Amino acid sequence: MSLRRWFRDLLLMDDDSGGADVPPGSALMEALFGDDRPPPHHLGEYNSRDYPSDLRELLARRDEVASELLSLRAFDPESRIAAVPALHALLLRYPHPLVYETLINASLDAGRLDEARGLAFAARQRHLECSQSDHPEIRAEVDWMREWDAEDFAAPD
Repeated sequence: MSLRRWFRDLLLMDDDSGGADVPPGSALMEALFGDDRPPPHHLGEYNSRDYPSDLRELLARRDEVASELLSLRAFDPESRIAAVPALHALLLRYPHPLVYETLINASLDAGRLDEARGLAFAARQRHLECSQSDHPEIRAEVDWMREWDAEDFAAPD
């Protein structure tokens, strides 16, 4: 291949986006000066330089609430019932789905079915809010969560 043909092919080549809206010669400019497009990221939208500050603060609060939830060690029914006031305080700071789950289970453990139904309704609303978020970090909160049904709160026979 001659140098003239290589240069002509390089001028007529489209870039890797495959679009017809690419100006002629952009492949040559890219070869000479490099590509100034930002590299792709795992979650797709942000890196450390352009992460939105409000989302960063929201995620920091979520992490704090999750670590405090783990420090409550509410693994058995008695400790869940004892932790109800602290769980309500955590919900005020950030409506974490795991806090909702723990509160629903604490209400069921205490036999307060009406309170459990109300918390399940609030958890479903939070699930809907998270699933419609613009940010994949928020949508990922509820990807693995199950939704509570009315049959889950049926009074024992």
